[in-house]
Amino acid sequence: MTTAKIGAIGENDVMLIFKAVGVEVFPVENKQEASQILSKLAKEGYAVIFITESVALSIDADIKKYASKMLPSVVVVPGLKKRNNYALEKLRQSIIKAVGADVMKEK
Repeated sequence: MTTAKIGAIGENDVMLIFKAVGVEVFPVENKQEASQILSKLAKEGYAVIFITESVALSIDADIKKYASKMLPSVVVVPGLKKRNNYALEKLRQSIIKAVGADVMKEK
């Protein structure tokens, strides 16, 4: 049985949380580094790649390349910096894609 590789890209302080639960971590300091690591992990067959919201926002175009592919599954998670609902909007898009309806729509 093979296990799926899981990675996390983001700010160093948030990466400690992922490391604690056994995820391979890739702390980044800038957009170029984040983009290169995302591409590398996708090529290396990572099944799930977590990216903190602030980093994901800076490489949105790169993330969109994987939106229609089965793998990797890119999951945007809130970080410790200012939040701007980017992670929540990505989650909403994923749910709509999976179930065909906006179940998070406010009434």
